Amino acid sequence: MRAALGAVLLVVVAALHAAAQAPVINAQVERRQAAQSIEREVQAVADRGTASWVGYRVPIVRVGTTTLRTSDTCCGRCRLEPPTELVVLARVEGKSLVDLRPIAVDCDIDAAGMPLVWLDGVSPDASVAWLASLAGGPSPPRRLADSALVALAQHATPAAAPALVRFAREAIASGTRSQALFWLAQRAAQAVPATDAVNQEPDTEVQKQAVSALSRLPKDEGIPRLIELAGTHRNTEVRRQAMFWLGQSRDPRAVDFFAQILSK
Repeated sequence: MRAALGAVLLVVVAALHAAAQAPVINAQVERRQAAQSIEREVQAVADRGTASWVGYRVPIVRVGTTTLRTSDTCCGRCRLEPPTELVVLARVEGKSLVDLRPIAVDCDIDAAGMPLVWLDGVSPDASVAWLASLAGGPSPPRRLADSALVALAQHATPAAAPALVRFAREAIASGTRSQALFWLAQRAAQAVPATDAVNQEPDTEVQKQAVSALSRLPKDEGIPRLIELAGTHRNTEVRRQAMFWLGQSRDPRAVDFFAQILSK
């Protein structure tokens, strides 16, 4: 009896360990608790002088049964259930951070035999702060900055929205402002509550086409109307369509509107 109970406990412990571990295969894994800032943890690994990955996981934003995520294809054994967590992988080489990969946890990632330092206990807010410093640094490589912004946008923590608002308003690079506005639109659309079927207009598709037409008007005509529709229309799909086009507009009024929505 005791032997059987011991076997069951071993299985449970192994399962818990696997659940908390990175979904990474073919890696030399070193697992430890994050004892300092993520920046310092990553730099400590980089200072070893060996090409390595540093990774951790945080809750990912969900929209219904889907997630806010990139179009990266699955790599390895894909799972049927939608992901609930985001893995952030940082590659260090030559004592510097050289790559950043945000990956929704619905597949196994092959590390090709490289060392992986897996950090337990990373808080989502600390992750947002680190990624924001990368996306808005003085002269980060564009690809690294873009990856950091995408990773930040997929964090479920409320701390992500103010960071995106700041980038949409203040980022020097127009591409960064545009990307931040796109992600703000996604998060704001998520915040729109579902409407009862009885409130849905019978001509939703026609109305969505009309919203699209508004997006092509001069900004002083179209933007205020899109904001009005996004904030007050009783049809959820129309409101989300208006938010989508606002997210493409690069207009500061759209940033202010999304900031207001996400602050509620």
